[in-house]
Amino acid sequence: MATIKVSWYHLAIPIVVILFSPVMLLSFKPHVSPYIVAVPADQASLASPVSPVFARAPYFIIYDLKHNTIKYVVNNFVNGTHEVGLHVAHLIVRERAGIVIGKNVGPEPFEHLTRRGVKVYAGLANSVQEALFKYSTNQLMPTTGPTGFSKSFTR
Repeated sequence: MATIKVSWYHLAIPIVVILFSPVMLLSFKPHVSPYIVAVPADQASLASPVSPVFARAPYFIIYDLKHNTIKYVVNNFVNGTHEVGLHVAHLIVRERAGIVIGKNVGPEPFEHLTRRGVKVYAGLANSVQEALFKYSTNQLMPTTGPTGFSKSFTR
């Protein structure tokens, strides 16, 4: 029987793979769909007014343009005290929304959403249904920066 000689790289390669695998897993972007639109709303209805704020909106209307389905998501972070905008941005990405239509999107959620490939549109619409109609008829333009205030805003 032949003996196997173990060299230093036989041990180093598995150690490097084990150490760097969490970094590789965290670097993958979740898939967002360009057909799923998220709109912050005051009520769980298409007739609801678009919420004037993004992170503190009580509900999000998630509309799938491809399958013509609607999902009403309750914003559990509405009364949060720490990084509410980032938590809500994570919520939107988990719902796979590729488009957000909102009146005031702050700097932190805007940056987080755009890094994940979500396009943010500033929608001047009275209702969620009107905002979705304006988006589907190309009456909205994507924003190039945040449209709302951050937590550092003082009165």
